[in-house]
Amino acid sequence: MLTSGAFGYLADYILWWLLFLSIIIHTWCFFRYFPKERFRKTALVLGNSLVLMCLLATVALFAESRLRFLTDETDSFGTSLPAKRWFRLYTKFNSFGCRDTEWTLQKPEGVTRVAFVGDSFTYGWGIEEPADRFSDRIQREFESREPGRFEVLNVAKPGWGTGDQIQPVRDMIERFQVDEIVLAYVPNDIEKLIPTSEEFDPTEPPTMTFFNPDSSCLVEYLYRRIWLPHIATVAGYHDWLANGIANEGVLREHQQQLHAIIELCREHDVTLRVVILPFLRTGGDKFQANRIHAMLRKFFGVHSVEVLDLFPTISQMDVGELVVNAGDSHPNEYANQLFAEAIWEAFYKESAPQGGD
Repeated sequence: MLTSGAFGYLADYILWWLLFLSIIIHTWCFFRYFPKERFRKTALVLGNSLVLMCLLATVALFAESRLRFLTDETDSFGTSLPAKRWFRLYTKFNSFGCRDTEWTLQKPEGVTRVAFVGDSFTYGWGIEEPADRFSDRIQREFESREPGRFEVLNVAKPGWGTGDQIQPVRDMIERFQVDEIVLAYVPNDIEKLIPTSEEFDPTEPPTMTFFNPDSSCLVEYLYRRIWLPHIATVAGYHDWLANGIANEGVLREHQQQLHAIIELCREHDVTLRVVILPFLRTGGDKFQANRIHAMLRKFFGVHSVEVLDLFPTISQMDVGELVVNAGDSHPNEYANQLFAEAIWEAFYKESAPQGGD
């Protein structure tokens, strides 16, 4: 009970209550026993200060209790206690380690299999019901038109880059007999190829060196909302990413990874489509979404891969309507709905993928 788990350290929460009760008791003792008539000015200052401390302590204890026991929501890094509880509550995995229903190795007869391969955007980070993800919405649209004819697989894990996706694509093709791969590409799929250093590594979640974040959900929450956005690896993430994309050597290696996926699909006569998922929030000065997305569209176009860029779908919208929460910029249910509608319109409205037996 004294070790940190889904609700933090019990001893720390008891300490919060002890501090709160101490302030209340000291305030009561002051008003009960302090000689206010003899020290009127001192009594006024101390009395007001103690009342203010009581109010602040009440608010702090309420916030600590709510964040510790009642709140379950993700943050961008998934490191807070509410985020850890969210993952325990809302994520279940199949035997292949993906957040999806169980897949059979043998494709059902007469069924066309479509695999959406991606990272946390495709996985549904922050979305409680998997049915609200764009891949699952596409599945329902297929089902409403041709019941039992199509099977959509969500093959995604948080943190995957393009290099991590090559083997899963191979497995989908060779083991699961998919007819189509939809690569759900995010511009940071290149990040594992970009150099980092001990002093500057944006791929690692920042940690508080001065405080154990599991000791107080309130302190950790204030750290994430107020201090974290100003840390160099967070504030400079998109500039670092833009510099990496602009690096010819890094870009060439990344394009080789993408080419490996393209060739895998061609060798096995599997349709490959690409959806470019946009960042919903960016920082810094160097990340130019229009230019980067145009470069990606050109690359896939040169290789005769059908590509859909979803940046125009959300570029004129209020970001607050599209993100999971104020502290997490992953796309929410509404953004996934918009993505699904655009994907269906671009890829499947006129003709569905072929390949069923």
